[in-house]
Amino acid sequence: MSEPGQGRARGRGRKGRGRPKTAEQVTPGQAPAQSQPPPPGAAEAGPSAPPVGRGRSRGKAARQAAAQQQEQRQPQTPQVEQQQQPKAPQMQQQQQPQVPQIQQQQQQQQVSQVQQQQAQAEAGGAMVGGRGVQRGGGRERPSGNGNGGPPTAEMAGMSIGERGDAPYTRRAPYEKYVERQWKDVAVSSKGVKGDKCTLITNYFEVTLPSEFRIFQYHVDFKPAIENVRVKFAMIASLSDIIGETKCFDGGILYLCRKLQPDPSIHYRERAYDGEQVQMTFTWTCEVMPTSPQFLQISNLLFKRVQGALKMKLIRDHYFNMGLSVQVRQHRLEVVPGFTTSIAKYEGGILLGVDIIHKILRMDTVLDSLYNLYQSMTFTDVSVFHNQAIRNFVGNIVMTRFNNRTYRVDDIDWDARPTDTFVRKGENITYADYYQQHWNVTINDMDQPLLVTKPTDKDLRRGNKENLYLVPELCTITGLSEQARSDFNVMRDLSVHTRIGPDKRVATLERFMNQVNTVEEAQNVLRPWQMSIAPKAARIPARQFPAEKLLMRDRQNRGILEITYNIKEADWGRNMRNAHLLNPVHMQNWMIVFPARAQTNAVELSDCLSRVGPGMGMNIGRPTVVELPNDRNDTYLQAIRHNLSEEVQMVVAVVMNNKKDRYDAIKKNCCIDNPVPSQVVMTKTLSKKQGLMSVATKIAIQMNCKMGGEPWGSTIPLSNFMVVGMDSYHDSSNKNQSVGAMVASLNKECTRYFSKTEYHPSKDELMRNLTVLFSGALRKYHEVNRTLPQRIFIYRDGVGDGQLSVVYHSEMEQIRQACNDCAGDEYKPQIAFIVVKKRINTRLFSQEGNQIINPQPGTIVDDFVTKSEWYDFFLVSQSVRQGTVTPTSFNVIFDESGLHPDHMQRLTYKLIHLYFNWQGTVRVPAPCQYAHKLAFLQGQSLHREFSALLADKLFYL
Repeated sequence: MSEPGQGRARGRGRKGRGRPKTAEQVTPGQAPAQSQPPPPGAAEAGPSAPPVGRGRSRGKAARQAAAQQQEQRQPQTPQVEQQQQPKAPQMQQQQQPQVPQIQQQQQQQQVSQVQQQQAQAEAGGAMVGGRGVQRGGGRERPSGNGNGGPPTAEMAGMSIGERGDAPYTRRAPYEKYVERQWKDVAVSSKGVKGDKCTLITNYFEVTLPSEFRIFQYHVDFKPAIENVRVKFAMIASLSDIIGETKCFDGGILYLCRKLQPDPSIHYRERAYDGEQVQMTFTWTCEVMPTSPQFLQISNLLFKRVQGALKMKLIRDHYFNMGLSVQVRQHRLEVVPGFTTSIAKYEGGILLGVDIIHKILRMDTVLDSLYNLYQSMTFTDVSVFHNQAIRNFVGNIVMTRFNNRTYRVDDIDWDARPTDTFVRKGENITYADYYQQHWNVTINDMDQPLLVTKPTDKDLRRGNKENLYLVPELCTITGLSEQARSDFNVMRDLSVHTRIGPDKRVATLERFMNQVNTVEEAQNVLRPWQMSIAPKAARIPARQFPAEKLLMRDRQNRGILEITYNIKEADWGRNMRNAHLLNPVHMQNWMIVFPARAQTNAVELSDCLSRVGPGMGMNIGRPTVVELPNDRNDTYLQAIRHNLSEEVQMVVAVVMNNKKDRYDAIKKNCCIDNPVPSQVVMTKTLSKKQGLMSVATKIAIQMNCKMGGEPWGSTIPLSNFMVVGMDSYHDSSNKNQSVGAMVASLNKECTRYFSKTEYHPSKDELMRNLTVLFSGALRKYHEVNRTLPQRIFIYRDGVGDGQLSVVYHSEMEQIRQACNDCAGDEYKPQIAFIVVKKRINTRLFSQEGNQIINPQPGTIVDDFVTKSEWYDFFLVSQSVRQGTVTPTSFNVIFDESGLHPDHMQRLTYKLIHLYFNWQGTVRVPAPCQYAHKLAFLQGQSLHREFSALLADKLFYL
C-alpha cells in the first residue's frame, strides 16, 4: 500500500496519458470486441455473465505475435513447452515418485526441477488422486517397469501431442467416487436414549428420475484460449449442436445427452479477430447423483434458479433487493436473501436453505469521507489521509448500480473521475463512461478513487491490473465496530434479522413454492429432470431430560442436587438456596478505582461482602486504593505498589471500556505480576436496583478465577480427561494466531489446566500441541497420581476441508505427547470431536399449529447427518428471540469405547459447566474456556501468560 499522496498504483495513467485498457462484457454466444477488462462495475450482473476480467488486453499485433510464438513452441522440448504453459499444482504434486529421474535429466539438460516435473506431467504423468480425477481430468499412469517406479524409458521416447500432452485416455464409463469414511461402518453411530420426537428442518428433498444421466466432456480449444469469458462465448455459440442444457466451468462440460461421434469436433470463428477455433469434446465419464460433480452441477443450477426469480447476486449469495428495509435512524439498510447448498446426506440428496441478511450503509463512501474530514481538527492533510486509509481499507464496498462487491485495498488521492482510460481504442473519462454506459451521473469531480487489487482468482487468469472505484457510487457493506458495540443499533437491526421459527419456516416454504411454480425457475430445472419438494423435511429426533447439577447444602454442607426448567435452561434462581460446590474464601483482596468512582467502588465492596456468605464464600474487607486519575500508568503503578503474595484478587473499577486501559491492566496481572484480576465498569454498577444480582455474578466469576468450583455434574466415568481447543487471530500481528488448550483435571470437570501456543494465521493447525499436551498430562498426574486412560478432545475452529489435515497433524502430536510422558506403553483411548457453531442447519418443533424452537437437550443423528461421518446435532440453548442454532459435533476419531448414547450425553453434560453463565452454552465448557483464553491473549496480552495462573480460570 502506498503512502497517501505518494505515487500511484500500477496500471493507472493520468488524464491524457492512458489508463489500463478495458473490455466489453462478454455474453454467452458473443466474444468481446477486445479482451480488455471493464472499469469497476462495468460488467452486467447475472447468473450467466462471466466474471469481470482485469488484465491488460492485447492488441491485434500482440495477438499475431502470440500466434507466431505459439507455432514456434510446437517443436520445442517438453521443458520449453512447459515454461510457456505450466500445469496445475495438483499435477506437480502427483509426480513426487519421479523426482530422482527428473533431477538426473536436470543435470543433463540444465533445466530446473520444477520445469522438469511440469514437463513430465505434460508427457503423460498420471493424476492418481485429487480433484482432477474426480472431474475426469486424470490420465492413466503409463505402465513400464512393473514396479510402480517412474517410466523413464517411455518418457524419453514421448513426443508432444496436439494438446501438449500424451493422447487423451478416457476414463471408465463410471468410476464411483468414494468419500472418506470417518467412522467404523460396522458400528452404529446412532443413539436411542431420550424421548423420541419429530422435528422440521430447513432441508428440502431433491428427487431425480431413476434413468437420470449426465455426461461429462473434456473440452480442448485449438489454438489455446486463456480467457475464460471467451471460452464461455465459444461454447454458447454451439448451442444449436450441443443443446441449451449444459453446464461448463471453463474446461469440463456437462450435458444431458451424449454427443456423436466421440470425440466430437466443431469449429467456430472467434468474434474479436475472426480466427477459426477448433473445439474438441471428448467424453470422459458418466456423472452419477452420488458424485461430487453432480452436487457441483446441482448447486450451480440452483443459483441460476435464484437468478431466474429476479434475485441479485451479492458476492456468494442471492438477495431480494425489492424486500430491503431501511433503518433510517442509523442510516442502514437490511436486505434479505438466502444461502443454499445441495449435498448428500443420510436422508438422500437434500437442498439446505436458510435466510440471511446483508447490511448495507445508506451513506456512500464519499459521504463517509466528508464526515471524517469534518470531524477532524488538523493542519496536515496527511493525517486525514492516514485515518481514511485505516477506516476504509479492508472494507467490502458495493456499487449500487449493478450490485457488485469489491474489497478496498488502497485510496489513490491523486486520481479523479475526470481521469481517462482506453475503451474501444478511445480515451474516455470515468465520469463519461458511467454516464453513457450506466446512466449514472457523478457529481463530485474532485473525489479520489478507491483501489481494488486483483484477487488470486484474477491472477490465475492472468489479470494483473488494479480496478478503480468512484467513492460516490460505492456503499460499505456490513457494520463498523462502533455500530456492533452500540446496543441501540443492534436492537433496531434485530427487529428485522432475528426471525422466529414460525416465520422462518413459512418464508422458506414460500420461497420453495416460488421455485416450483414460477415458469422461469422451472425452465432451469426441468431440462435436468430435477424436482425439489415444496415442504421442509420432517426428521426423527430425541430429547434428553434436564441435567441434575451438584452444589452444597447450606445446612449440612453435603452434596445437593439442583434441577432447572429445561425450556429455560437457566438455573440462576435455583442457586439461591445452595452454596457453591467448592468455594474459595476471599479474605485478602484489593480494589483500585479513580476518585470519581469512589461511590461505585464502595457499593460494590459492600454488596460483595453481603452476597458472599449466602454462597458459602467469605469475603473480607479489601485493600482500598483510590487513584487521582484514570490514566493507564496510574492504575499499573498502584497495583504494583500494593500487590503482595497474599493478595488473592485485584478488582479494578474503570470509568469506561477503553481498550488500551483494559489491556494494560490484564498484561500487568496476567504476565508481569501474576494475580487473578477483575475489571468492572462503573456503568455496570450504576443501576442500584439490580446491584445485588450483579455482585452475585461477579462473586461467582472471581471465585472461579481463584480456583473455586461453583457447581458440577455427575459424569459416570473414571480416570478420564476432557480437552477443549480453539484458535484466535492475534490483533497485533495478523500473521499469527493464538492456539489455546484447556484440559480438565478432575472427575467432575470443574478444574482445568490451560496453556497456549502461536502458529501462522493462514494455518489453523496447532504446531506445538506436543508441548501443550505434555504439560496437561503432567499436571493431571500431579493432581490424580495417575494418567488418564480416556481423553476426549473437543476441537473448535476446523472446517470440513481441514478434517484430514487436522486429524493427521494434531493426533500425531497428541500421541507423541503421551509417548514423551510415559513411554510407548502408555496408549490412552482417545476420541477427537470437531465442534462447529457456524452452520446453516436449523431445527424446529411443532406444537399443534405453532412452530417453535426445540427445547435444549434435543439430539439429531439421522437424515441430515452424513453417511460417512459419525456426527450429530445438539440443541443446547434456549433463546427468547429468533431461531435457535444447533451445534454440530463430528467424531472423526474414536477409540474410547463409548456407545453413541454415552458420547452424546457426555457432550450434553459438558455444556452445563461453563461457569461464566448460569445456564447452558452452545459448545462444551472446555471449548468455551479455550475460546475465552485465546481471545484474551489475542486481543489483550499478545504474549503467553504466567505459568503461575495455568491451573486457574483467570480468563473468565
